[in-house]
Amino acid sequence: MQFTLEMFWTNPSGEIEPLLKPLTLDFKTVEEARQVFSAVTNHPKIPAHSLTLISEDRSVSERWFQLDGVWRRKDL
Repeated sequence: MQFTLEMFWTNPSGEIEPLLKPLTLDFKTVEEARQVFSAVTNHPKIPAHSLTLISEDRSVSERWFQLDGVWRRKDL
């Protein structure tokens, strides 16, 4: 199944904006997609503030954000 990831960051002016263009990849399960995207967003050189993860059929539609250094999920 295809999943699209969008990452956002806080720019130097304090505004939240896209970090990269949306990225769409194939994964066998949503858990596999979450694990791969978690590894990317937890990399110390990637200043991710939040992200969205959406499956091609929209059965998975999540927004993840950092609060006090911990990633939390909110279903869209």
